[in-house]
Amino acid sequence: MTIRHAIFNCLIAFAALTLPVQFLIDPSVENIACTCTVFAASLVVLLYLRETTALKFHPLSSFAILGFCMTSQLGALLVQTCALTSLTHSLSDPLYTFCTLALYQLIAVCAHAAYRFFSVRKATDVNLIRGVLDWAGVYRIPSCGTLWYMGCIGLPTFFLWAHEGVLAKLVNGFTFLVWAPFLIPFYSREFGDSYCNARLNRFLLVGYSAVIAVFGLALNARGIIFAGAVTIALLYLLAGMRSTAPVTGRAVFRICALAVILVAIGGPMSDLATSMAIVRQVRGKVSATVMIRSTLHVWGQPSLIAAYRADQQVRSRYGAYDEYYIANPLLARFVETKFYDSSFHFARTLTTERAKQQLRDVSIKFAWAGLPTPVLNALGIPIDKDDLNYSMGDYLAYLSRGVPLGGRKTGNMFAQGIALFGPLFPFIYAAICIPLFGLLDLLTIRPVAGMATLSALGMLQIWEFFLNGITFESLHSVFHLFLRYFAQTLAIYVLVLATSRQARSAKTRAGPPNAAAWPRPT
Repeated sequence: MTIRHAIFNCLIAFAALTLPVQFLIDPSVENIACTCTVFAASLVVLLYLRETTALKFHPLSSFAILGFCMTSQLGALLVQTCALTSLTHSLSDPLYTFCTLALYQLIAVCAHAAYRFFSVRKATDVNLIRGVLDWAGVYRIPSCGTLWYMGCIGLPTFFLWAHEGVLAKLVNGFTFLVWAPFLIPFYSREFGDSYCNARLNRFLLVGYSAVIAVFGLALNARGIIFAGAVTIALLYLLAGMRSTAPVTGRAVFRICALAVILVAIGGPMSDLATSMAIVRQVRGKVSATVMIRSTLHVWGQPSLIAAYRADQQVRSRYGAYDEYYIANPLLARFVETKFYDSSFHFARTLTTERAKQQLRDVSIKFAWAGLPTPVLNALGIPIDKDDLNYSMGDYLAYLSRGVPLGGRKTGNMFAQGIALFGPLFPFIYAAICIPLFGLLDLLTIRPVAGMATLSALGMLQIWEFFLNGITFESLHSVFHLFLRYFAQTLAIYVLVLATSRQARSAKTRAGPPNAAAWPRPT
């Protein structure tokens, strides 16, 4: 059996085992129907990826479909079953939520099949966009030194992580570069000692990770602490799902050992994440040192952590808005089912024409707000971006329940689209998926023959693509991606890549004693 088939077979087997367990946990008709719906929808995705060449030739777009499945449905089924919790626990409209997600997931799979059919690579094909990206260096393998250079450029952006303003937004566009050094183990595994000194770089990476962890604690940002590890984990998962190598006993032993380690550290890391949530109320009001000290103090108080979790569970039953679904705060970052459910629930209450018109007006304003302010002024479009300092999740909750705007609640494009376009939105989403797939796969290296590979930029975006590749917080987020943000990310990466070449070229011309040993820049 190949590694690829082993991974998919295990996922299918785990999903199948959840069925009888969920039936015992909650034998209600609603829970059984939701469980069967999620299993059937997940099985379609897993079989599609296992039995086709989608991951071989279109890895990023295919992985985005898997991410949609895992973060909205299959992840919820697996995590809640392991926690011996009903799949429908604390959801407002579970059957509607899971059926709607299953429908759009099926649309995504069908759209991807059509996209693959019409994007078959031929030897005579000449792609202007890919030619430009190749010339700019996007498809070249960055050296170990270049990846460290990128990390050093990205790390200082954490100082402006929570700030507002044009400068902060511009600088935060470089944040994704922080994770560049985490690609070194992946390239080292692929190319061996010819790429870098693996032992030295692993040692440096441990120190670098510790620095990032300190930043995460100081800024009270859980995502900062764990994003690097998640990026590497997803890259190895994708590599495994594409591998045709046979499964060996050594590989099974390593996976089992890794699973034991993850289980062992899962509890303490979950407590750390909860501790950060407890002290979040003083974020921005105290110094970084006090924030770190407070977090570590709470981390050492199990009774306080348990009381906080119990309080959050009680609040979820009576509040106008809550985000409680997955008890483990770390796993909750991977499962966004509750956000989908809340947005669907709010959107379904918008039955008056006035509410729908308000949603249309705000959606149009958000779409225009993707343009730079000087462009808006030149076009004479009277939009003040400061008046739109909230999310689509905020606005749906506001229209439905009167919840005050703010807090950046997570919405979803499906709820917004259904409220705006009704039964036409499934067709609109299918039309959106095609260019989205093409955009994601621009960051893969596609030879005329053989398996496609990921560019370094594609690797750096793997977590974002897995989480939000074909699902977004709002429709205007999709528009902004095509209008500005994808090109902005490309421009930043190419700029940093070019400055890295110039810096290392200047160092070589200066003739340092160890110039011959310096890795050749790409």
